[in-house]
Formats: sequence, structure tokens, C-alpha cells
Amino acid sequence: MNDDPSGLPVEALDTPALLVDLDAFEHNARLMATACRRAGIVWRPHVKACKTPQLARMLIECGAVGLTCAKVSEAEAMADGGLDDLLIANELVGERKVARLVELARRAAVCVAVDDEANLTMIAQQAQAAGAVVDVLVDVDVNLHRCGVAPDDAAALCRRATELDGVRLRGLMGYEGHVMGMEPLEKERETRVSGELLQRARRAAEAAGILVGVLSGGGSGNYRFVLRQRLLTELQAGGAALMDLTYEQMGVEGHRRAFALSAQVVSASQDRAAADAGWKATGRHTGLPQVVAPDGARCVGLSAEHTHLALDDGASVRPGDRIRLIPHYSDSTMLLHRTLYAHREGVVEAAWPITGAGALQ
Repeated sequence: MNDDPSGLPVEALDTPALLVDLDAFEHNARLMATACRRAGIVWRPHVKACKTPQLARMLIECGAVGLTCAKVSEAEAMADGGLDDLLIANELVGERKVARLVELARRAAVCVAVDDEANLTMIAQQAQAAGAVVDVLVDVDVNLHRCGVAPDDAAALCRRATELDGVRLRGLMGYEGHVMGMEPLEKERETRVSGELLQRARRAAEAAGILVGVLSGGGSGNYRFVLRQRLLTELQAGGAALMDLTYEQMGVEGHRRAFALSAQVVSASQDRAAADAGWKATGRHTGLPQVVAPDGARCVGLSAEHTHLALDDGASVRPGDRIRLIPHYSDSTMLLHRTLYAHREGVVEAAWPITGAGALQ
């Protein structure tokens, strides 16, 4: 039996099947890369959504300078896939995680966020002992109030990074995740406030004689404002390359839906049906998926293994029929699967292992 699905129509795949439309993905990636280039801002997209080295490589080919990851395990998956310019935009705390970070730095250019002197010192000591160098971005709280030092405290941690062997100060970062769900005018205003906080931290560091090269941040939900305001030097937004309902609700424009889930009807009656993709396949923490085919079918609920469908008047499905769903949030869906089917115009080109799935440590 030939397990290679290349050349098959996506409707022939077993279900649930997670799909990426390569034409739409490339369109989105080029759109973001071009916008960054015109703004004079470097693009380092986050791969917490795509989790697949092959998709990450396409981001590089479309214009990204490197990648942003959420966890050291995610960065390891990217490095295993041959990608070697990685930012872990998260604090890595504890001897085991720091050891993994240092080992990663021996085979890839790696940078990590820090907001604590003891953590910074541990990274430096382990890296020096291993003959490695880890770049660091001092993480600044830009009003998300999750991680990061206060802007006025950043200079001291920057100075400490310049004094330690084994680490190299790359600059500052600050993630303004709190703005993503705001209405446009408020989002634009608060994006500027966050950017100015990062600029304030930079000015304080440079007044103390510390060179700050990079100001990194931004997300898909506000990336156009980041590029327009030009307060950062590096954009981390990446999820909008896949596009989903969450980003549409955030007002991301000009992007195509590249991410979908193929499911199969398993039970049907006159006005309702059930398909074989429940919340274990779709994720659901931000909302329900949208049915885009066939017409007249709507997702009204999810259980563990089933999509609950309501059928409008005139709509009809039978067991075995395929439905196409757009997940509400790609981050919540991709991690549930182990294979991503890449297609163009509905014909499968490749089946890629999602090696970053389950990369939580």
C-alpha cells in the first residue's frame, strides 16, 4: 500500500485532515514580508502557529530573516528541520531548560528573552562552560503585565548582559498582546504606547552607554500599526500567514485563508448532521469553526469527536460527504495534529509531520 498522498485530491484524504493551501500561504507571507521591507523593519515571524519546519522554511524563502519560537522544544524542532536563526521570545528558567538552550546554541544562532538577573547569569555560566554564546533580548513590560522588566529597569539588566561572558546583548523586546482584541482606534493608540515604552527603555540604556540594536515585538493582530509607526526594528507577527477566524476578527486585511480542516459527515437527518472533527481536532478556546462547504451547513457546537451541524432549509448532506472547516484559531488547532497536508488547488503536494506539535517544554 502506497502511503504517499501526493497527487491525490484533498477529498480523498482520510479525515479529519488538516490542510494548508500553499498558494494562499505564500500570498500571505509575501504580503507581510513586503510590508516589512517597505517600512524598513526586519521580519522574524512567530512559528507557534505553523509548528512545521517546511512551512517555516517557506516564510524564510518569502523574506523572513529568521524565526520566533515560543518554547525551547519548538526551537529544537525548527533546528532539527535545518533552520538555524531562532529567537525564543519567552523566558527559559531552570537548569534543565537552560541546558537545552545552550545545547541548541551549539548548532544554531539562538536568542532568548530574559527579565531576571539570576536567570541571565545561569545562561551565561552554562554557555561559557559549553563554549557557546547565547544572544539575549531584555524583555520589557509594555503594559501586557505578563513578563518583562519595567522600562526604567531595563538598562541595568542590559548592562549586566554586557558584563557576562557566554551571553551577548542583542537588544530589547516587548510583546503588546493586550492590544490585539481592541477596536482599531484604541489598538492603534495602545500599540503606539507600547512602542514608546520600548523606545524609553532603549533611550535609558543608550544614555548609560549601552548599545541597543534590536527592538522586537508586534503580533498579527496589530502588525500594520507597528509597521506604520516604525517604533520597532523587528516584527514577530507570523500567525496571519496561515490566517484564521480570530485574525479576521482582529481586523487583519488582505490575507487569504490558508488553513482548513477536512472532515466527513458520519450521521445526518433532515435538519442536522454530525461530522468526525470534534474539539480534539479543531480546538475551541476562542470560538467555533466556520463551515465553508457545503453551503447551508453551520457548526453549532463541538463535542470531543464530533462537529455538530445545523442544516438550513434546502441543504442536505449524507454520511460520507466531506465538509470543509476554517478553524477559529490556528494556534489551538495545529498542535492537535501530527500531519499537515500541503496542497495547491485541492491537489496534495506533500504530507508534512508537524514536529512542533506537543512542544510545550
